[in-house]
Order: sequence, then C-alpha cells, then structure tokens
Amino acid sequence: MKKVKLSELSAVERRLVQKAIAVRRKAYAPFSHYKCGAALLDVRNKIHAGCNIETIDFTLTTHAEMDAINDMIKTGVFKLKTMAVALQAANGFALPCGLCRQKIREFSIGPDAKILAVNLDEKGRIRHVSQTTIDRLYPLAFTPDCLV
Repeated sequence: MKKVKLSELSAVERRLVQKAIAVRRKAYAPFSHYKCGAALLDVRNKIHAGCNIETIDFTLTTHAEMDAINDMIKTGVFKLKTMAVALQAANGFALPCGLCRQKIREFSIGPDAKILAVNLDEKGRIRHVSQTTIDRLYPLAFTPDCLV
C-alpha cells in the first residue's frame, strides 16, 4: 500500500473518491454502524457506485463493492479498471474484505486493476488515501482460469 495525496490522483480517480464518499452517506448499517461506499470505473469509462446495506442477520448484507459491481454488470459491462472504497477506519487502511476481493478480481481488467482505499475520520473527512492493485490485495486469486 502506498499513501497518496489527493492531488496526485487523476481527475477521474478524484471523482471516484468523491463518489465513494458521497454514496457512503446512503449506506444502511443500523446494527454495525460500519458504513462503506464504493465507486468504480469500468472499461467504458463509466462510473458505478454502491453502498453497504445490512440486515439483522448479516448473511443477507450487501457490501458496497459488490453493489457497485452489480450496478456495472446491469449495464452490460463486465470489467472494471479502478475502484475506490471509502470508510471510516481509526487505524490502518480502508480495504475490501475477502469476499469483495474475490468479486473485484473476477470482474477486473486483471491483476493490475487499481484499488484506492479512502480512510475517513469520524466527521467523514479524508484522513488519507492509499493506492494498491487487486493483485497485491489478493495475490493467489481464484479466477475462471482455475476451472480449466
């Protein structure tokens, strides 16, 4: 993970960060209070966003990254180039969980798809942004190639 300044990101990456932060405000997390927002850029350069929506038993909870990917797929596009994930984290990075890493990898352009982890403070302001790739987060991914 490499911490980056917002000014070091491209204009579209800054839009992804802002969209992830904005959609996070719409997250429904009355039980965990763990609100997450995600925004991705697909291969046609369209932005898709999603937020987490939890249920009382948590098994039916929709993760923000999955919600954004599902939105992309509904448009007939199946590959993402970059994803920004925004959440409040007192320590560390704002990273996708294991389930989301699997889904991101499967629907990404490949191992070099960029992940922007946006760590927010308790007031929703950017604490820091970190950048990595899906391969660094999930190096031994289970992909369709594994089924051949």
